[in-house]
Amino acid sequence: MPSATPVPGPAALSHRPLADADIPRICGFARDREELYFLFPRATWPLTPEQVRDSLAVRRDPTVVLRGGEVVGYANFAIFEAGRTASLGNVSVAPWARRSGVAKHLVSTMMDRAFVHHGLPELRLRCFNTNTPGLLLYAALGFAPIAVEEHKAPWGDRLALFTLRLDREGWAAGRGDG
Repeated sequence: MPSATPVPGPAALSHRPLADADIPRICGFARDREELYFLFPRATWPLTPEQVRDSLAVRRDPTVVLRGGEVVGYANFAIFEAGRTASLGNVSVAPWARRSGVAKHLVSTMMDRAFVHHGLPELRLRCFNTNTPGLLLYAALGFAPIAVEEHKAPWGDRLALFTLRLDREGWAAGRGDG
């Protein structure tokens, strides 16, 4: 397994591939049924290690972010088409670590994984309209909306689900490489 990658700055964030021992911690990231729906729409409350393990059969590059050795973030590629595209999935941050740079580090790590490691021409993700911090972060990182569709939440609310896209050129320009 590759070693954790340190990130400069006061947050002392690093990342590495998901380990089985991380899964129970990830199960605690959603505080209620509604949050779980937004983080992992196909899961049922409460999220269990078995649900996470089962999802890994159809996910790629499960990655965790650590702060001081503690798992505080998780993401993967929900869809992966070699040479074409990937879709970022299950982007989640521990409640006690939100709004501290963890999500930015996590998404940036997955962007680098898609564009550098896998050489993909684009990366996509989906985000519900109720996730204002997520939508603003994705926009700041260069993602742009390309589609919106209506969804009905399990509790009956109408939701807009945005599909956002970032291509290799936009990613490189954001890094100062383009």
